[in-house]
Amino acid sequence: MFTTENAKIIETVRAAWPEDRPLSVRISSVDGVQGGLELADQIEFAREVKTRGADLLDCSSGGLLGSATAARIPRGYGFQVPFADAIRKQAGIATIAVGLILHAQQAEDILAQGQADLIAIGREALFDPNWPQHAQLALGAHGAELFESWPQQYGWWLERREPGLRKLDGPALPFRKA
Repeated sequence: MFTTENAKIIETVRAAWPEDRPLSVRISSVDGVQGGLELADQIEFAREVKTRGADLLDCSSGGLLGSATAARIPRGYGFQVPFADAIRKQAGIATIAVGLILHAQQAEDILAQGQADLIAIGREALFDPNWPQHAQLALGAHGAELFESWPQQYGWWLERREPGLRKLDGPALPFRKA
C-alpha cells in the first residue's frame, strides 16, 4: 500500500538527489505470507513511486517476517525475475532483477528478453567478487578488452597468462564454456 509517508520519503530523496543520477527503490514484490503483499499491490505501488520521481525498482521478495530466506517462495534460477518483468511491463518503470542469477548468459538473456533493465548479483558477488569480469569473458570478450576491466595489477598478469594457456588448451580457455 502506498502511503503519504512513502510519497514524502521518495519526493524528499528525489529533491536532494542529483537529477542526472537514478533513484532506485527496493521492494518485496511478494512476501509469501498469508494475507501479505501480492504482486498486484506492488505494481500499483510501482506506479506511484514512478510518479514521485523514482527511476527504477529493485524487485526482491520475502524477508518481511523472519529471515530473508524464510519466505515460502519456490527457489530456482532467476526465481524473482518474473516479478521484475511484470512490474516493468505493467507499471512502466525500469526494474532490477534479482534471485539466483548466477551465470553470465542467464543475466544476458534476462536483459535481452526485456524482463528487466538491470541485474543485481549481490550474493553471487560474495561467492565470486570478480563475477563481472568473469561474465565479460564468458560472453566472449577477446583481444585488448579481455582484461582491461580488471584491476591493473591483475589484468597485467592475466593478459600475459592467456597466450600460454592457448598453447595448452587451444582456442577454448578453461574459464569459457565450450
